[in-house]
Amino acid sequence: MIDTIVLRLHGLKKYETVLKELELQRNKGFQSETAKVEIDEVKRLRDMGITKAKEILQVLKINRTGEFLIKTEVGKHVNSSGHYAFTYFVNWTKDYIEFNFSVPKYKFGSNVIMFIEHLYDRDFKYHENSTFDYNIKRAPVLIINYIKHFFNKEFVSKINYGDLEVNRVDVCFNQVFRSKEDALKYLEYQKKLKKKYAKDEEGVMREYATSLMYVTKKYSAKIYHKGSEYKAHDSKEHIRINKEKGVEYFKIEHFQSFADRILRYELTLRNGYLNYLFKNNLFRKDCRIFKMDYKIYQAVLNSMQKNERISKRIGVLSGDEKKEYIKNHPYEKIDKNNRNTYKYISKIMEKRTYFLLEIRNDVEIYNKETVNYSCNQARFGKNLLRLCLNKLHEFIKEFQISDLPEIDKIGMRIDSYNSINVSKLPKGDMMVFYELLQKHGSFKELAKYCNYSRATIYRYISRFKLIGITETGIIPIGSYSLPEASIDMKSYQTFLCYEHNLLRGIKIN
Repeated sequence: MIDTIVLRLHGLKKYETVLKELELQRNKGFQSETAKVEIDEVKRLRDMGITKAKEILQVLKINRTGEFLIKTEVGKHVNSSGHYAFTYFVNWTKDYIEFNFSVPKYKFGSNVIMFIEHLYDRDFKYHENSTFDYNIKRAPVLIINYIKHFFNKEFVSKINYGDLEVNRVDVCFNQVFRSKEDALKYLEYQKKLKKKYAKDEEGVMREYATSLMYVTKKYSAKIYHKGSEYKAHDSKEHIRINKEKGVEYFKIEHFQSFADRILRYELTLRNGYLNYLFKNNLFRKDCRIFKMDYKIYQAVLNSMQKNERISKRIGVLSGDEKKEYIKNHPYEKIDKNNRNTYKYISKIMEKRTYFLLEIRNDVEIYNKETVNYSCNQARFGKNLLRLCLNKLHEFIKEFQISDLPEIDKIGMRIDSYNSINVSKLPKGDMMVFYELLQKHGSFKELAKYCNYSRATIYRYISRFKLIGITETGIIPIGSYSLPEASIDMKSYQTFLCYEHNLLRGIKIN
């Protein structure tokens, strides 16, 4: 249920040996941008009190007579099993190494396989591992163990997990259908749904041939046909690896066959959204003082939002209508002390938080109760990850189809009629007509507003009567078959119990 993860190891001077190990791998032929800033030079500027990355770059440019300076180093590192190259990124001015990779690709070579427990795992139980809720409970343990395993396996150097930040995490789910056709048909129905739970969020919905995506400043959500994505990208990489190894290391046809039946749901949760989830659900949740201040903060926030809506409405009105609206919708007054509390809590809520694998005791206390010191760290633990996965579950449920759109029911009725009658109905024309009929509500109103002749209207009335649509009943009634795929892991786990040769995993203790 975890896909891509972005980790940042802070403290380049402290982890020079990790850098050297990456350099050794890169020098074997992996490309990298090689222009970089000497760490001692950056440290000297920091000691002088210049801490912002942009200011450091400006000083370095001045010292080097305006020479263009690259502040990062990018490279690839092949994992120890040789089937996946993860990306690393050295930010010399911000003093960290960033690792960006797909967890299931690292472990299995493909994210057609999800990062959950499977047949060969010690604690696997089919009846438990086939449920969504159980996998949510197990996910935090699996990912924390995986991250530690990653550093132990890939690097000789030991790291302090208090220096390791989880900057971004992608959570995902593979919904398995009976066929490729069912998966693609279901996706087309999903494109017609509105994303109700995002109505108050600022974002953009985009549709593509085999996917749809919703993007906001803090996170992005997408649904896509895994088979199309695998064919376009991962299969080519598998072909290359098979040629290099001289054996069928990856069974490409089997992966493709499985991927074709999958719709993949994926949320990309960046630091800003992790901070939002943490601050609004976990931060000082049992602290009496903070709960009182937070209640005031919420009340002031609601008042400010209401006043903003009133202001926008007033802005488009004029004259007596404007005066009447102001009279009936007065601005809410906000107490001065409450406004000060709001400002104080806002600074805490909006402050950037670094989510680390391990934290100090004083950090733990700061996140649990109101104290007289400030902090910008928190633990990336099971409670936060469960919130991420609950958000994924909410997104998945929002896009489940409980009933076919009426226009699709009409199409099915026309197809059924045409399949058993010699004289065929014109499906395209009737579908266009029915969309107008839905809009206007009756044949009579449609004729009135669209200037159809009486003969044309009677012709369509006769055609629709053949499929059960009449002047008094324009909504199709009856049962209609939908592509079936449950929101659990049963179909997924059943398939892999038979195709267990796809589970080429790296053991994680």
